[in-house]
Amino acid sequence: MTTPQTSVEALYATGHWLLSAERFDDAAIVFRMMALAAPSDERSWLALGACHEGIGQQAIAASLYEIAGAVAAPAIRCTIARGRSLRALGRDDEAVTSFERALDLAIEAGDDELTAIAERERRSAA
Repeated sequence: MTTPQTSVEALYATGHWLLSAERFDDAAIVFRMMALAAPSDERSWLALGACHEGIGQQAIAASLYEIAGAVAAPAIRCTIARGRSLRALGRDDEAVTSFERALDLAIEAGDDELTAIAERERRSAA
């Protein structure tokens, strides 16, 4: 019998394969199902946003990353990705705010790798 977590992992693996093959529309369908099945799993939101970035929909990606912050908190990776999308949209002040938020979350979580990434992104956006 398949456990719910096994199903989520299967969705992620399938979606990731499709995303890697740049089949963004197909991957988005899979990641939407994953987000419905496991909304607190940040990976679905991060990958779904990447699908929308892949088809040039930065604003939708930024919105998805923002949603992740509410439903998959702390969603540090999504907060960083949101900053990148905002920067791509020319919304530099909002991007800096997003990177600062990610930095605070990463420090709070004690994640040195994400702290370094968020700090680097904040510096490059300022």
